Parts: sequence; structure tokens; C-alpha cells
Amino acid sequence: MSVIVEFTVPTDEFLFGSTLTANCDVAVSLEEIIPTDATTIPYFWATGADLEAFERRALADPHIDAITQFDRIDDSALYRVDWHHDDVGLLEALVETGAVVLEAYSEENAEANRWNFRVRFPNHDLLGQFYNVCTDHGIAITIGRVYTLTEASRAGRAFELTPDQREALVLAVREGYFKVPRETDLGEIAAELGISQQATSKRIRRGADKVLRTSLLSPAEYR
Repeated sequence: MSVIVEFTVPTDEFLFGSTLTANCDVAVSLEEIIPTDATTIPYFWATGADLEAFERRALADPHIDAITQFDRIDDSALYRVDWHHDDVGLLEALVETGAVVLEAYSEENAEANRWNFRVRFPNHDLLGQFYNVCTDHGIAITIGRVYTLTEASRAGRAFELTPDQREALVLAVREGYFKVPRETDLGEIAAELGISQQATSKRIRRGADKVLRTSLLSPAEYR
């Protein structure tokens, strides 16, 4: 039976993530991917005020062979990047154990400098193998939740919200962010959470997307 794991890893121990976010004020989130090799991440979103500078810095990194922008919406853009390195890291561990990355995004603020992952493994044995590979190579992952889809449903977790997303959504609802007219704004919510407006917006949007997809779409329509 497949198992879903939520875990975090420090940015400086996730080489791909630290390569993209080093020395720049850009938030990065990976699209859902099924790794087939450790040299390519098919697609990821980058959000920031100066994406052109982000692209220049990315191309200057010796691990990155190419970066291509496919779409852009305001201060967010969808990219594909080809990269390489010789060390065994988090991506290699995921490839080796047949994992599917359901969600992965960077989080950098006064309280955290890390990547958050939600990953599906084919079974518990491969999850254990993944953890052992990470431990053997000094990758300090911190596991939060481990559950099957059945367990998630029975426990009332069908929305699969992370604790941070739930906190932001609950606060937004309570403070009247979704009312017409609005009774609060992102700045006030961000101040209460102690994070940036950009990070607050991403938590609310991701959380709302999960809730709406699960509530409104049938299992066949919901990815």
C-alpha cells in the first residue's frame, strides 16, 4: 500500500533547492513530478520581484545547464531546468526509491530556512530505504506525518493541508479575508503569522486550492 510522507529539509542540505534560491529573494515550488532521473526537474514555479536576475544567477551556477521559462503570471513564472552534480542527494534518494513528489516548496523567513515536501512512496519498505539513504549521506530530513490515503480520509484529513496552510486558512477565514468586502488583508494576516506577505499568499492559495479541489471535483477529476 502506498504511503504519503510530509517532511522538511534545511535548504543548504537540498542542493537543487539551495542552488535556485541562493542569494536571491525568490520563492520556489516544484510542480508534481515523478522522478525518472536525477538530472532534470521538469517544472517549477518561481515567485519574486526580479525574475530576470533570478534567471541570470541560475545560469551562472556550474550545476545548471539550461533554464527555460514557459509561462509568466505577474511576479510568478513557470520554468524547466536541466542540471547535474556528482554527489548523492535528496533527488537521487527519491529517484532510487520510486517516490512521487506531490508538493515541494521553499520557505525562508525569520523562523525557517527550509524546503517542505509531501511525497508518495509505493510502500513502507521504500520509505524506510529513502530514510536510510538520506541518513547515510548526512541529509537531515525531519519527518512530520506518515499516512496512507485511507488513514487520511478516516482521520478527516482528506484535504491534506499542511499545518502551516491550515493555520493561514483558519486565520484568513476568522478575520474575514474571504468576505465581500474584505475585513482584513494579507498584510494583517502576515503580521499575525510572523511571515512575509508573499509567504502568506502562497499558503492561503495552496490551502484553498486543496480544499476546493477535494470538495468540488470527483475522484476521477482530482489529481
